[in-house]
Amino acid sequence: MKHLYIHFPFCESRCDYCDFFSRAGGLEQAPAYVEAVLAEIEAEVPDSTGLETVYLGGGTPTLLGGELLSEVMAVVLGRCGPGAEITVEANPSTVSRELAESLAEAGVNRVSLGAQSFNPALRRNLGRRGPVESIGDAIAAFRAAGFENIGLDLMFGIPGQDRAALVKDLENALALGPAHVSCYELTVKEGSSFQQRWRRELDVAARAGREFYEVVIDTLEGAGFRWYETSNFARPGFECRHNLAYWRGEDFIGLGAGAWSSVGARRWHNVEDLGLYLKHASCGDWRALREYEELPREVRIAESLMLGLRCDVGVARCNVAGAIDVEQEKLLLRNGFLLNEGGRICLTRQGRFVANEVCARLLRD
Repeated sequence: MKHLYIHFPFCESRCDYCDFFSRAGGLEQAPAYVEAVLAEIEAEVPDSTGLETVYLGGGTPTLLGGELLSEVMAVVLGRCGPGAEITVEANPSTVSRELAESLAEAGVNRVSLGAQSFNPALRRNLGRRGPVESIGDAIAAFRAAGFENIGLDLMFGIPGQDRAALVKDLENALALGPAHVSCYELTVKEGSSFQQRWRRELDVAARAGREFYEVVIDTLEGAGFRWYETSNFARPGFECRHNLAYWRGEDFIGLGAGAWSSVGARRWHNVEDLGLYLKHASCGDWRALREYEELPREVRIAESLMLGLRCDVGVARCNVAGAIDVEQEKLLLRNGFLLNEGGRICLTRQGRFVANEVCARLLRD
Protein backbone atom coordinates (compact mmCIF):
# COMPACT_ATOMS: atom_id res chain seq x y z
CA MET A 1 0.00 0.00 0.00
CA LYS A 2 1.75 3.12 -1.28
CA HIS A 3 -1.09 5.62 -1.50
CA LEU A 4 -2.82 7.43 1.36
CA TYR A 5 -5.90 9.66 1.32
CA ILE A 6 -6.98 11.67 4.38
CA HIS A 7 -10.42 13.26 4.45
CA PHE A 8 -11.16 16.57 6.20
CA PRO A 9 -14.92 17.17 6.11
CA PHE A 10 -14.96 20.80 7.28
CA CYS A 11 -16.14 23.62 4.96
CA GLU A 12 -17.01 27.29 5.39
CA SER A 13 -20.32 26.44 3.74
CA ARG A 14 -21.63 23.55 1.65
CA CYS A 15 -21.83 24.22 -2.07
CA ASP A 16 -25.30 23.45 -3.33
CA TYR A 17 -24.16 20.86 -5.88
CA CYS A 18 -21.69 18.99 -3.64
CA ASP A 19 -22.31 15.31 -2.91
CA PHE A 20 -19.14 14.64 -0.89
CA PHE A 21 -19.25 14.04 2.84
CA SER A 22 -18.70 17.47 4.40
CA ARG A 23 -20.26 19.83 6.87
CA ALA A 24 -20.46 23.60 7.19
CA GLY A 25 -18.71 25.04 10.23
CA GLY A 26 -17.95 22.93 13.28
CA LEU A 27 -14.30 23.98 13.32
CA GLU A 28 -14.31 23.77 17.12
CA GLN A 29 -14.10 20.01 16.55
CA ALA A 30 -11.11 20.25 14.22
CA PRO A 31 -8.42 19.71 16.91
CA ALA A 32 -10.19 16.56 18.15
CA TYR A 33 -10.61 15.39 14.55
CA VAL A 34 -6.91 15.83 13.82
CA GLU A 35 -6.08 13.89 16.97
CA ALA A 36 -8.35 11.07 15.79
CA VAL A 37 -6.80 11.05 12.30
CA LEU A 38 -3.32 10.90 13.81
CA ALA A 39 -4.38 7.90 15.89
CA GLU A 40 -5.81 6.21 12.77
CA ILE A 41 -2.56 6.83 10.92
CA GLU A 42 -0.60 5.24 13.76
CA ALA A 43 -2.93 2.23 13.70
CA GLU A 44 -3.18 1.72 9.94
CA VAL A 45 0.02 3.01 8.30
CA PRO A 46 3.30 1.47 9.50
CA ASP A 47 6.39 3.66 9.81
CA SER A 48 8.10 1.64 7.10
CA THR A 49 5.32 2.04 4.51
CA GLY A 50 7.28 4.25 2.11
CA LEU A 51 4.26 6.12 0.78
CA GLU A 52 4.54 7.32 -2.80
CA THR A 53 1.54 9.67 -2.72
CA VAL A 54 -0.51 11.39 -0.03
CA TYR A 55 -3.68 13.38 -0.69
CA LEU A 56 -5.35 15.62 1.88
CA GLY A 57 -8.87 16.23 0.58
CA GLY A 58 -12.29 17.24 1.72
CA GLY A 59 -14.18 19.29 2.46
CA THR A 60 -11.64 22.07 2.73
CA PRO A 61 -8.42 20.94 4.41
CA THR A 62 -6.95 24.45 4.31
CA LEU A 63 -9.82 25.69 6.48
CA LEU A 64 -8.05 23.99 9.41
CA GLY A 65 -5.06 26.29 9.11
CA GLY A 66 -1.36 25.65 8.90
CA GLU A 67 -0.79 24.59 12.50
CA LEU A 68 -3.21 21.65 12.49
CA LEU A 69 -2.24 20.52 9.00
CA SER A 70 1.42 20.65 10.00
CA GLU A 71 0.64 18.29 12.88
CA VAL A 72 -0.75 15.80 10.40
CA MET A 73 2.18 16.25 8.02
CA ALA A 74 4.73 15.69 10.80
CA VAL A 75 3.35 12.17 11.23
CA VAL A 76 2.74 11.51 7.53
CA LEU A 77 6.22 12.52 6.37
CA GLY A 78 7.82 9.82 8.47
CA ARG A 79 5.88 7.25 6.44
CA CYS A 80 6.76 8.68 3.01
CA GLY A 81 9.38 7.42 0.64
CA PRO A 82 11.78 9.73 -1.22
CA GLY A 83 10.13 11.94 -3.79
CA ALA A 84 6.58 11.34 -2.51
CA GLU A 85 3.85 13.51 -4.04
CA ILE A 86 1.93 15.23 -1.23
CA THR A 87 -1.19 17.14 -2.28
CA VAL A 88 -3.51 19.44 -0.34
CA GLU A 89 -6.86 20.59 -1.69
CA ALA A 90 -7.51 24.27 -1.08
CA ASN A 91 -10.38 26.69 -1.34
CA PRO A 92 -8.78 29.92 -2.63
CA SER A 93 -10.59 32.08 -0.06
CA THR A 94 -8.86 30.17 2.78
CA VAL A 95 -5.32 30.69 1.44
CA SER A 96 -2.94 33.29 2.84
CA ARG A 97 0.79 33.83 2.40
CA GLU A 98 1.30 32.44 5.91
CA LEU A 99 -0.71 29.29 5.19
CA ALA A 100 1.15 28.64 1.93
CA GLU A 101 4.51 29.02 3.68
CA SER A 102 3.38 26.75 6.51
CA LEU A 103 2.33 24.00 4.08
CA ALA A 104 5.60 24.25 2.17
CA GLU A 105 7.60 24.00 5.39
CA ALA A 106 5.49 21.00 6.44
CA GLY A 107 6.44 19.08 3.29
CA VAL A 108 3.42 19.60 1.00
CA ASN A 109 4.60 19.87 -2.61
CA ARG A 110 1.37 19.96 -4.62
CA VAL A 111 -1.85 21.95 -4.27
CA SER A 112 -5.21 21.63 -5.98
CA LEU A 113 -7.26 24.83 -5.96
CA GLY A 114 -11.02 24.66 -6.34
CA ALA A 115 -11.77 27.53 -8.70
CA GLN A 116 -14.85 26.06 -10.48
CA SER A 117 -15.38 29.30 -12.38
CA PHE A 118 -14.02 32.85 -12.65
CA ASN A 119 -17.49 34.20 -13.43
CA PRO A 120 -19.12 35.76 -10.31
CA ALA A 121 -22.66 34.94 -11.47
CA LEU A 122 -21.82 31.31 -12.22
CA ARG A 123 -20.03 31.00 -8.89
CA ARG A 124 -23.16 32.25 -7.15
CA ASN A 125 -25.25 29.73 -9.08
CA LEU A 126 -23.00 26.99 -7.69
CA GLY A 127 -23.20 28.39 -4.17
CA ARG A 128 -19.47 29.20 -4.15
CA ARG A 129 -18.34 31.89 -1.75
CA GLY A 130 -15.30 34.10 -1.87
CA PRO A 131 -14.32 36.71 -4.46
CA VAL A 132 -12.98 35.70 -7.86
CA GLU A 133 -9.79 37.61 -7.06
CA SER A 134 -8.97 35.09 -4.33
CA ILE A 135 -8.06 32.51 -7.00
CA GLY A 136 -5.19 34.57 -8.39
CA ASP A 137 -4.18 35.69 -4.90
CA ALA A 138 -3.98 32.06 -3.74
CA ILE A 139 -1.78 31.05 -6.68
CA ALA A 140 0.49 34.04 -6.02
CA ALA A 141 0.78 33.01 -2.35
CA PHE A 142 1.70 29.43 -3.24
CA ARG A 143 4.22 30.54 -5.86
CA ALA A 144 5.84 32.89 -3.36
CA ALA A 145 6.13 29.93 -0.98
CA GLY A 146 7.99 27.95 -3.64
CA PHE A 147 5.22 25.77 -5.07
CA GLU A 148 5.58 24.79 -8.72
CA ASN A 149 2.99 21.98 -8.89
CA ILE A 150 -0.26 23.96 -8.70
CA GLY A 151 -3.53 22.65 -10.11
CA LEU A 152 -6.85 24.36 -10.80
CA ASP A 153 -10.27 22.69 -10.74
CA LEU A 154 -12.87 24.04 -13.17
CA MET A 155 -16.40 22.99 -14.15
CA PHE A 156 -18.53 23.11 -17.24
CA GLY A 157 -22.25 22.59 -17.55
CA ILE A 158 -22.93 25.15 -14.82
CA PRO A 159 -26.47 26.59 -14.86
CA GLY A 160 -26.38 29.78 -16.92
CA GLN A 161 -23.04 29.02 -18.57
CA ASP A 162 -22.70 29.47 -22.33
CA ARG A 163 -19.82 28.76 -24.67
CA ALA A 164 -18.37 32.26 -24.34
CA ALA A 165 -18.35 32.03 -20.54
CA LEU A 166 -16.60 28.66 -20.68
CA VAL A 167 -13.96 29.98 -23.08
CA LYS A 168 -13.37 32.95 -20.77
CA ASP A 169 -12.98 30.64 -17.76
CA LEU A 170 -10.36 28.59 -19.62
CA GLU A 171 -8.52 31.75 -20.71
CA ASN A 172 -8.48 33.06 -17.14
CA ALA A 173 -7.19 29.73 -15.86
CA LEU A 174 -4.40 29.54 -18.43
CA ALA A 175 -3.37 33.14 -17.69
CA LEU A 176 -2.51 32.03 -14.14
CA GLY A 177 -0.07 29.43 -15.46
CA PRO A 178 -1.15 26.28 -13.60
CA ALA A 179 0.74 23.02 -14.06
CA HIS A 180 -2.48 20.98 -13.98
CA VAL A 181 -6.13 21.62 -14.83
CA SER A 182 -9.07 19.41 -13.93
CA CYS A 183 -12.27 20.30 -15.76
CA TYR A 184 -15.32 18.33 -14.70
CA GLU A 185 -18.79 18.31 -16.14
CA LEU A 186 -21.16 19.27 -13.35
CA THR A 187 -23.05 16.27 -12.03
CA VAL A 188 -26.04 16.76 -9.79
CA LYS A 189 -27.66 14.29 -7.46
CA GLU A 190 -31.05 13.12 -8.74
CA GLY A 191 -33.87 14.72 -6.77
CA SER A 192 -31.64 17.23 -5.00
CA SER A 193 -32.81 20.77 -4.29
CA PHE A 194 -30.10 22.01 -6.66
CA GLN A 195 -31.55 19.93 -9.49
CA GLN A 196 -35.07 21.12 -8.79
CA ARG A 197 -34.01 24.77 -8.71
CA TRP A 198 -31.98 24.62 -11.92
CA ARG A 199 -33.76 21.87 -13.85
CA ARG A 200 -34.32 23.89 -17.02
CA GLU A 201 -30.80 25.31 -17.11
CA LEU A 202 -29.29 21.89 -16.39
CA ASP A 203 -31.21 20.42 -19.32
CA VAL A 204 -29.78 23.13 -21.58
CA ALA A 205 -26.28 22.46 -20.25
CA ALA A 206 -26.66 18.70 -20.79
CA ARG A 207 -27.53 19.25 -24.45
CA ALA A 208 -24.42 21.38 -24.88
CA GLY A 209 -22.20 18.93 -22.98
CA ARG A 210 -20.39 17.42 -25.97
CA GLU A 211 -19.71 20.85 -27.49
CA PHE A 212 -18.42 22.23 -24.17
CA TYR A 213 -16.23 19.19 -23.61
CA GLU A 214 -14.63 19.64 -27.03
CA VAL A 215 -13.97 23.31 -26.22
CA VAL A 216 -12.21 22.26 -22.99
CA ILE A 217 -10.08 19.63 -24.71
CA ASP A 218 -9.16 21.72 -27.75
CA THR A 219 -8.26 24.75 -25.61
CA LEU A 220 -6.11 22.91 -23.09
CA GLU A 221 -4.39 20.64 -25.61
CA GLY A 222 -3.74 23.72 -27.74
CA ALA A 223 -2.04 25.30 -24.73
CA GLY A 224 0.33 22.34 -24.38
CA PHE A 225 -1.51 20.28 -21.79
CA ARG A 226 -1.71 16.51 -22.06
CA TRP A 227 -5.27 15.14 -21.89
CA TYR A 228 -4.13 12.22 -19.79
CA GLU A 229 -7.47 11.28 -18.18
CA THR A 230 -11.12 11.91 -18.94
CA SER A 231 -11.29 15.21 -17.01
CA ASN A 232 -7.63 15.92 -16.29
CA PHE A 233 -4.94 17.82 -18.17
CA ALA A 234 -1.33 18.37 -17.21
CA ARG A 235 1.83 19.93 -18.45
CA PRO A 236 4.44 17.21 -19.07
CA GLY A 237 5.59 15.70 -15.78
CA PHE A 238 2.80 17.22 -13.68
CA GLU A 239 0.19 14.46 -13.94
CA CYS A 240 -1.39 13.74 -10.54
CA ARG A 241 0.35 10.57 -9.40
CA HIS A 242 -2.16 9.96 -6.59
CA ASN A 243 -5.17 9.94 -8.90
CA LEU A 244 -3.28 7.85 -11.46
CA ALA A 245 -2.97 5.20 -8.75
CA TYR A 246 -6.78 5.09 -8.51
CA TRP A 247 -7.20 4.76 -12.26
CA ARG A 248 -4.57 2.02 -12.43
CA GLY A 249 -6.42 0.05 -9.78
CA GLU A 250 -3.59 0.21 -7.24
CA ASP A 251 -4.20 -0.34 -3.53
CA PHE A 252 -4.87 2.73 -1.41
CA ILE A 253 -6.04 3.45 2.09
CA GLY A 254 -8.32 6.28 3.15
CA LEU A 255 -8.44 7.70 6.67
CA GLY A 256 -10.88 10.07 8.34
CA ALA A 257 -14.66 10.16 8.43
CA GLY A 258 -16.21 9.07 5.13
CA ALA A 259 -12.92 7.99 3.53
CA TRP A 260 -12.75 4.94 1.23
CA SER A 261 -10.03 2.28 1.03
CA SER A 262 -9.34 -0.51 -1.44
CA VAL A 263 -6.72 -3.16 -0.75
CA GLY A 264 -6.56 -6.42 -2.65
CA ALA A 265 -10.02 -7.98 -2.87
CA ARG A 266 -11.53 -5.85 -0.12
CA ARG A 267 -13.03 -2.37 -0.18
CA TRP A 268 -14.32 -0.42 2.81
CA HIS A 269 -15.28 3.04 3.95
CA ASN A 270 -15.39 4.86 7.24
CA VAL A 271 -18.70 6.04 8.61
CA GLU A 272 -19.95 9.38 7.25
CA ASP A 273 -20.68 10.72 10.71
CA LEU A 274 -18.25 13.03 12.46
CA GLY A 275 -19.59 12.31 15.95
CA LEU A 276 -19.39 8.53 15.52
CA TYR A 277 -15.93 8.79 14.01
CA LEU A 278 -14.64 10.77 17.00
CA LYS A 279 -16.38 8.43 19.44
CA HIS A 280 -14.90 5.22 18.03
CA ALA A 281 -11.50 6.81 17.41
CA SER A 282 -11.23 7.75 21.08
CA CYS A 283 -11.10 4.06 22.00
CA GLY A 284 -9.33 2.79 18.87
CA ASP A 285 -12.39 0.85 17.72
CA TRP A 286 -11.57 1.20 14.03
CA ARG A 287 -13.46 -1.81 12.67
CA ALA A 288 -16.71 -0.52 14.15
CA LEU A 289 -16.28 2.58 11.97
CA ARG A 290 -16.25 0.68 8.71
CA GLU A 291 -18.42 -1.11 6.19
CA TYR A 292 -16.57 -3.81 4.25
CA GLU A 293 -17.18 -5.25 0.80
CA GLU A 294 -15.47 -8.25 -0.74
CA LEU A 295 -14.72 -7.86 -4.45
CA PRO A 296 -14.88 -10.99 -6.63
CA ARG A 297 -12.12 -11.34 -9.19
CA GLU A 298 -14.45 -10.65 -12.11
CA VAL A 299 -15.58 -7.39 -10.51
CA ARG A 300 -11.99 -6.27 -9.97
CA ILE A 301 -11.11 -7.05 -13.60
CA ALA A 302 -14.15 -5.16 -14.89
CA GLU A 303 -13.33 -2.16 -12.72
CA SER A 304 -9.71 -2.24 -13.90
CA LEU A 305 -10.98 -2.06 -17.48
CA MET A 306 -13.37 0.83 -16.83
CA LEU A 307 -10.85 2.82 -14.79
CA GLY A 308 -7.93 2.10 -17.10
CA LEU A 309 -9.81 3.27 -20.17
CA ARG A 310 -10.27 6.67 -18.54
CA CYS A 311 -6.57 7.28 -19.19
CA ASP A 312 -4.96 8.04 -22.54
CA VAL A 313 -2.57 5.08 -22.20
CA GLY A 314 -5.41 2.63 -21.63
CA VAL A 315 -4.85 -0.75 -19.98
CA ALA A 316 -2.84 -3.90 -20.63
CA ARG A 317 -5.23 -6.23 -22.44
CA CYS A 318 -3.83 -9.34 -20.77
CA ASN A 319 -4.92 -7.96 -17.39
CA VAL A 320 -8.56 -7.45 -18.39
CA ALA A 321 -9.13 -10.15 -21.03
CA GLY A 322 -11.64 -11.96 -18.82
CA ALA A 323 -13.96 -8.97 -18.82
CA ILE A 324 -13.98 -8.28 -22.56
CA ASP A 325 -16.67 -9.21 -25.06
CA VAL A 326 -14.38 -10.17 -27.95
CA GLU A 327 -16.98 -9.63 -30.68
CA GLN A 328 -17.79 -6.16 -29.37
CA GLU A 329 -14.06 -5.45 -29.14
CA LYS A 330 -13.65 -6.28 -32.83
CA LEU A 331 -16.59 -4.05 -33.72
CA LEU A 332 -15.26 -1.14 -31.66
CA LEU A 333 -11.80 -1.52 -33.20
CA ARG A 334 -13.25 -1.65 -36.70
CA ASN A 335 -15.39 1.45 -36.17
CA GLY A 336 -12.57 3.56 -34.75
CA PHE A 337 -13.56 3.76 -31.09
CA LEU A 338 -10.79 1.54 -29.75
CA LEU A 339 -7.11 0.84 -30.39
CA ASN A 340 -5.05 -2.25 -29.60
CA GLU A 341 -1.36 -1.42 -29.82
CA GLY A 342 1.59 -3.03 -28.08
CA GLY A 343 -0.65 -5.25 -26.02
CA ARG A 344 -2.61 -2.30 -24.61
CA ILE A 345 -6.15 -1.27 -25.45
CA CYS A 346 -7.15 2.36 -25.27
CA LEU A 347 -9.88 4.62 -26.52
CA THR A 348 -9.38 6.69 -29.64
CA ARG A 349 -10.21 10.38 -29.47
CA GLN A 350 -13.63 9.52 -30.91
CA GLY A 351 -14.03 6.79 -28.30
CA ARG A 352 -13.12 9.07 -25.40
CA PHE A 353 -16.12 11.28 -26.15
CA VAL A 354 -18.45 8.31 -25.65
CA ALA A 355 -16.37 6.41 -23.11
CA ASN A 356 -19.28 5.20 -20.99
CA GLU A 357 -21.04 3.70 -24.00
CA VAL A 358 -17.85 2.05 -25.24
CA CYS A 359 -17.17 0.49 -21.83
CA ALA A 360 -20.73 -0.73 -21.56
CA ARG A 361 -20.44 -2.49 -24.92
CA LEU A 362 -16.94 -3.83 -24.26
CA LEU A 363 -17.78 -5.45 -20.92
CA ARG A 364 -18.88 -9.04 -21.20
CA ASP A 365 -22.28 -9.81 -19.66
